[in-house]
Amino acid sequence: MSEKLRYQLLRLARKTWSRCALFSLFALMAVASSALIGPYIPESVAIKLGSDSIGSLLGILASSMLTVAIFSASTMVGSFSAVSNSATPRASQLLIEDSTVQNTLAAFIGTFLYSVIALIGLHAHLYGDGGRLVLFGFTLVILVLVVVVLLRWIDYLSVLGRLGETIRRVEAATMAAMAQRLQKPFLGGQPQPPGAQGSHAVRAPATGFVQHISMDILQARAEALGTTLHLHVLPGAFVEPSVVLASCDVDLTVEEQQAIADAVLIGAGRTFDHDPRFGMVVMGEIAARAMSASVNDPGTALDVIAAAVRTLIFWVDTGRQTAAQQDAAVEFDRVTAPRLREAGLLEDVWTPLVRYGAPAVEVGMALQRALASLRRLDHPGFNAEVEDLSRYALEKASHSNLIDREMAMLRRESAACGSSNSSGSNAEGTGYNHQHAATHASSQ
Repeated sequence: MSEKLRYQLLRLARKTWSRCALFSLFALMAVASSALIGPYIPESVAIKLGSDSIGSLLGILASSMLTVAIFSASTMVGSFSAVSNSATPRASQLLIEDSTVQNTLAAFIGTFLYSVIALIGLHAHLYGDGGRLVLFGFTLVILVLVVVVLLRWIDYLSVLGRLGETIRRVEAATMAAMAQRLQKPFLGGQPQPPGAQGSHAVRAPATGFVQHISMDILQARAEALGTTLHLHVLPGAFVEPSVVLASCDVDLTVEEQQAIADAVLIGAGRTFDHDPRFGMVVMGEIAARAMSASVNDPGTALDVIAAAVRTLIFWVDTGRQTAAQQDAAVEFDRVTAPRLREAGLLEDVWTPLVRYGAPAVEVGMALQRALASLRRLDHPGFNAEVEDLSRYALEKASHSNLIDREMAMLRRESAACGSSNSSGSNAEGTGYNHQHAATHASSQ
């Protein structure tokens, strides 16, 4: 099975309707098996149950599950809206794909469908004494399952859509994407030499974001062509028809270009899968909304700072632990891929915090302390960017009407990052690219 097909099946499994359909299929199989197994049960074992008594139980299940399913669906929609309004619309993607939410709704819909079909079978006299016994057993099992799911769902509603829970989910999803990338820093291919560029290019067939790259397809095409393919984009990059996806040194037919382009899945939006930087972008958006004039919630910004520091420390520590294994982790030797630009991980989350948190001295101090923590990691991919961001934060704060005492406090905290304490540093002295958000493709 190709990587592309596995990824598409994974995305399909995260759809709510797919889980509902699966639970409904189990319900249909339970009803059908009652009619099939029933005749094989001896009459001496089968308990004489009147269809009316089973029908009453199934009727209660059908009516209650319909109500609960509608309530759960409305709760889900309300939670999606709450996350979009309090955090960012990008974070609602995690809630939509939450397995607990989907399994709960699927269990309620599947139980409703089971009850309705079982009632139809009873009224059609499809079951004898043995069939009603089997049906009664299935009904008891499903009833216990519903009670367990309902109790878990009630407890889950206490955190569903909460801002703190949303930040935790974004942090967990980002760490998962980071761990995946650190295991394959070049997506399983060879490290790409600086400036590697083939004489023949394959350009993007559509406009959107790279969501997944099937390295096995690229490897197969490279072997068939007898060349090395240079991949020029990573998951999360924004592409349009002028952007080069890959290149090589042999002439390519239209069919071969199409085959190579098909290995790069392009969608309308970014996803957390395979894209560590997207999680950092979402954290930055949450902090920016929290520090907007209409919300003015410094506490949420502080929570995001703590989550960002944990996530970036995880990136550094995990990277150091897996460094010895990465040298031999080349699965696709005919494909080269660029390395993720680590400074971008910092830019994505800290820039919104600096821009919108400058007027709040408590946020500025927490940001400087966080940058100092990252500087103490002494990670080559972070050091220069940490110092630039610290200077940028000082410069931004100096234009935010803070009093001298507050600026002095910020300078003291900034000194731990090795940045200049001068409040009059110019834009060139910051060494910071303020236009990074508009260059997704190149920053990857």
